[in-house]
Amino acid sequence: MKPLAFLLFLSVAANAAEQSVQYSVRGLFQPDRKGVLVNAAKALENCRLVRVDYETARATFAYDDEAKGFKKAKPEQILQQIDNQIRKMTNYTFTLVPPGALPEAELKRIDFTIEGLDCRGCSYGAYNTVATLEGVERATANFHDGKLVVFIDPAKTSREALAEVLKKKEIKFLETAPK
Repeated sequence: MKPLAFLLFLSVAANAAEQSVQYSVRGLFQPDRKGVLVNAAKALENCRLVRVDYETARATFAYDDEAKGFKKAKPEQILQQIDNQIRKMTNYTFTLVPPGALPEAELKRIDFTIEGLDCRGCSYGAYNTVATLEGVERATANFHDGKLVVFIDPAKTSREALAEVLKKKEIKFLETAPK
Protein backbone atom coordinates (compact mmCIF):
# COMPACT_ATOMS: atom_id res chain seq x y z
CA MET A 1 0.00 0.00 0.00
CA LYS A 2 1.33 3.44 -0.91
CA PRO A 3 2.15 5.81 2.00
CA LEU A 4 -0.53 8.38 1.07
CA ALA A 5 -3.20 5.72 0.69
CA PHE A 6 -2.17 4.20 4.03
CA LEU A 7 -2.47 7.57 5.80
CA LEU A 8 -5.91 8.09 4.26
CA PHE A 9 -6.93 4.62 5.44
CA LEU A 10 -5.73 5.38 8.98
CA SER A 11 -7.60 8.68 8.99
CA VAL A 12 -10.86 7.04 7.90
CA ALA A 13 -10.39 4.18 10.39
CA ALA A 14 -9.67 6.59 13.23
CA ASN A 15 -12.88 8.53 12.56
CA ALA A 16 -15.04 5.53 11.77
CA ALA A 17 -16.16 5.15 15.38
CA GLU A 18 -16.82 8.85 15.99
CA GLN A 19 -20.48 9.70 16.51
CA SER A 20 -22.16 13.00 17.25
CA VAL A 21 -25.10 13.94 19.44
CA GLN A 22 -26.95 17.16 20.13
CA TYR A 23 -28.42 18.19 23.48
CA SER A 24 -30.22 21.16 24.93
CA VAL A 25 -28.09 23.05 27.43
CA ARG A 26 -29.53 24.37 30.66
CA GLY A 27 -27.44 27.14 32.18
CA LEU A 28 -26.75 28.95 28.92
CA PHE A 29 -28.71 31.99 30.11
CA GLN A 30 -26.43 34.78 28.84
CA PRO A 31 -24.19 35.09 25.79
CA ASP A 32 -20.98 35.06 27.86
CA ARG A 33 -21.93 31.69 29.33
CA LYS A 34 -21.14 30.12 25.96
CA GLY A 35 -17.44 30.83 26.57
CA VAL A 36 -17.63 29.22 30.02
CA LEU A 37 -19.08 26.05 28.48
CA VAL A 38 -16.52 26.01 25.66
CA ASN A 39 -13.60 26.40 28.09
CA ALA A 40 -14.89 23.72 30.44
CA ALA A 41 -15.45 21.30 27.57
CA LYS A 42 -11.76 21.40 26.68
CA ALA A 43 -11.20 18.93 29.52
CA LEU A 44 -13.82 16.39 28.39
CA GLU A 45 -12.65 12.77 28.32
CA ASN A 46 -13.37 10.58 25.30
CA CYS A 47 -15.56 13.22 23.70
CA ARG A 48 -15.38 16.81 22.51
CA LEU A 49 -17.61 19.81 22.10
CA VAL A 50 -18.14 20.47 18.40
CA ARG A 51 -20.54 23.42 18.47
CA VAL A 52 -22.60 25.57 20.82
CA ASP A 53 -25.58 27.57 19.55
CA TYR A 54 -26.59 30.18 22.11
CA GLU A 55 -29.74 31.14 20.18
CA THR A 56 -31.21 27.63 20.44
CA ALA A 57 -29.35 26.62 23.64
CA ARG A 58 -28.05 23.50 21.90
CA ALA A 59 -24.63 21.89 21.90
CA THR A 60 -23.24 19.21 19.62
CA PHE A 61 -20.72 16.71 20.97
CA ALA A 62 -18.61 14.11 19.18
CA TYR A 63 -17.51 10.92 20.88
CA ASP A 64 -15.73 7.71 20.03
CA ASP A 65 -18.24 4.92 20.43
CA GLU A 66 -15.39 2.52 21.21
CA ALA A 67 -14.02 4.65 24.07
CA LYS A 68 -14.46 4.01 27.78
CA GLY A 69 -17.94 4.98 28.90
CA PHE A 70 -19.34 4.98 25.37
CA LYS A 71 -18.75 1.43 24.14
CA LYS A 72 -22.12 -0.26 23.57
CA ALA A 73 -23.82 2.60 25.44
CA LYS A 74 -27.50 3.41 24.92
CA PRO A 75 -28.43 7.01 23.98
CA GLU A 76 -29.50 7.85 27.54
CA GLN A 77 -26.17 6.50 28.86
CA ILE A 78 -24.25 8.67 26.41
CA LEU A 79 -26.20 11.72 27.58
CA GLN A 80 -25.51 10.80 31.20
CA GLN A 81 -21.78 10.29 30.53
CA ILE A 82 -21.30 13.67 28.82
CA ASP A 83 -23.66 15.49 31.21
CA ASN A 84 -21.84 14.18 34.28
CA GLN A 85 -18.53 15.48 32.94
CA ILE A 86 -19.96 18.90 31.99
CA ARG A 87 -21.72 19.28 35.33
CA LYS A 88 -18.56 18.49 37.31
CA MET A 89 -16.36 20.76 35.19
CA THR A 90 -18.76 23.70 35.61
CA ASN A 91 -19.61 23.28 39.31
CA TYR A 92 -23.06 22.06 38.27
CA THR A 93 -24.00 25.30 36.48
CA PHE A 94 -24.67 23.51 33.18
CA THR A 95 -26.87 20.49 32.56
CA LEU A 96 -27.49 18.63 29.32
CA VAL A 97 -30.96 17.35 28.48
CA PRO A 98 -32.48 15.77 25.39
CA PRO A 99 -33.73 18.37 22.90
CA GLY A 100 -37.45 19.06 22.99
CA ALA A 101 -39.67 17.33 20.47
CA LEU A 102 -41.49 20.47 19.34
CA PRO A 103 -40.08 22.08 16.16
CA GLU A 104 -38.52 25.53 16.64
CA ALA A 105 -41.23 27.23 14.57
CA GLU A 106 -43.94 25.99 16.95
CA LEU A 107 -42.36 27.40 20.10
CA LYS A 108 -43.87 30.59 21.49
CA ARG A 109 -41.55 33.37 22.60
CA ILE A 110 -42.51 35.26 25.75
CA ASP A 111 -40.59 38.34 26.91
CA PHE A 112 -40.52 39.83 30.39
CA THR A 113 -38.78 43.05 31.39
CA ILE A 114 -37.49 42.29 34.88
CA GLU A 115 -37.14 45.11 37.40
CA GLY A 116 -33.72 45.24 39.05
CA LEU A 117 -32.13 42.73 36.71
CA ASP A 118 -28.69 44.31 36.96
CA CYS A 119 -26.16 41.56 37.59
CA ARG A 120 -25.26 38.01 36.55
CA GLY A 121 -26.61 36.60 39.84
CA CYS A 122 -29.98 38.28 39.36
CA SER A 123 -30.06 37.02 35.78
CA TYR A 124 -29.39 33.49 36.94
CA GLY A 125 -32.11 33.75 39.59
CA ALA A 126 -34.73 34.86 37.06
CA TYR A 127 -33.57 32.24 34.57
CA ASN A 128 -33.52 29.47 37.14
CA THR A 129 -37.07 30.30 38.22
CA VAL A 130 -38.48 29.36 34.81
CA ALA A 131 -35.88 27.17 33.08
CA THR A 132 -37.01 23.81 34.41
CA LEU A 133 -40.76 24.39 34.41
CA GLU A 134 -42.97 22.02 32.46
CA GLY A 135 -43.37 23.35 28.92
CA VAL A 136 -40.33 25.63 28.96
CA GLU A 137 -37.99 24.62 26.15
CA ARG A 138 -35.36 27.26 26.85
CA ALA A 139 -34.86 30.66 28.43
CA THR A 140 -32.35 33.49 28.63
CA ALA A 141 -31.97 36.26 31.19
CA ASN A 142 -29.68 39.11 30.32
CA PHE A 143 -28.83 41.83 32.81
CA HIS A 144 -27.50 44.05 30.01
CA ASP A 145 -31.01 44.62 28.66
CA GLY A 146 -33.06 43.55 31.71
CA LYS A 147 -34.94 40.92 29.72
CA LEU A 148 -36.07 37.42 30.51
CA VAL A 149 -36.96 35.61 27.29
CA VAL A 150 -38.73 32.26 27.50
CA PHE A 151 -39.55 29.87 24.67
CA ILE A 152 -42.45 27.59 25.54
CA ASP A 153 -44.57 24.78 24.21
CA PRO A 154 -47.94 26.61 24.23
CA ALA A 155 -49.80 23.34 24.77
CA LYS A 156 -47.99 22.83 28.10
CA THR A 157 -47.70 26.29 29.65
CA SER A 158 -48.58 29.94 29.14
CA ARG A 159 -47.42 33.48 29.80
CA GLU A 160 -49.85 33.66 32.69
CA ALA A 161 -48.40 30.52 34.31
CA LEU A 162 -44.86 31.92 33.97
CA ALA A 163 -45.95 35.28 35.39
CA GLU A 164 -47.50 33.54 38.39
CA VAL A 165 -44.28 31.65 39.14
CA LEU A 166 -42.24 34.86 38.86
CA LYS A 167 -44.63 36.62 41.24
CA LYS A 168 -44.41 33.76 43.77
CA LYS A 169 -40.61 34.13 43.73
CA GLU A 170 -41.07 37.90 44.17
CA ILE A 171 -39.43 38.67 40.86
CA LYS A 172 -40.98 41.92 39.71
CA PHE A 173 -41.57 42.54 36.03
CA LEU A 174 -43.24 45.14 33.90
CA GLU A 175 -46.60 44.08 32.52
CA THR A 176 -46.31 44.25 28.76
CA ALA A 177 -48.45 43.05 25.91
CA PRO A 178 -47.61 39.45 24.99
CA LYS A 179 -45.84 38.84 21.68
